[in-house]
Amino acid sequence: MGALCKMLSDRLEQFCLLLAGLLLLVNLGAVMLGVTARFYRPPVWTTDLAQVTLVWVVMLAAAPALKRGEHMVINILVEKLPKTPRHIVTVLRTLLFCAILILMIWLGITYSYKMRLFTIMTLGIKKAVPLAAVPTGMALMLIEYTLQQGISIDALLHNKKEHP
Repeated sequence: MGALCKMLSDRLEQFCLLLAGLLLLVNLGAVMLGVTARFYRPPVWTTDLAQVTLVWVVMLAAAPALKRGEHMVINILVEKLPKTPRHIVTVLRTLLFCAILILMIWLGITYSYKMRLFTIMTLGIKKAVPLAAVPTGMALMLIEYTLQQGISIDALLHNKKEHP
């Protein structure tokens, strides 16, 4: 099971980074066009496109950052706890993190749905498009976190089997 979780995690990471990279190129193009055209006649849509793509880049890159441990975490107190309380805190932290992600997915979907009627005039797209980045990013983080837990549990089970 751990090998399947690792393979899925690696594929998810590649997919997210590929999409984030492509959107980053679009973002850079929009910013450069806006800057260079400023001396002539700048298109009004470059700023909005840069904002929309930047939100999507950040939210798509959040899951790979989570996988690589690049999100901020403070373990000073947890590491000083005895074994049993440390495991309890770890389980509670995992449950709380999943609950927050689920809440953010729900709130993001709800808000995106409410904003579906409004349009970003310069781009001609619904406001729900950039807002959908939040629940999408949170869902990708939840999937990645779940896969990482599957890898950890599998490794823990294999260590117990090898060292009875």
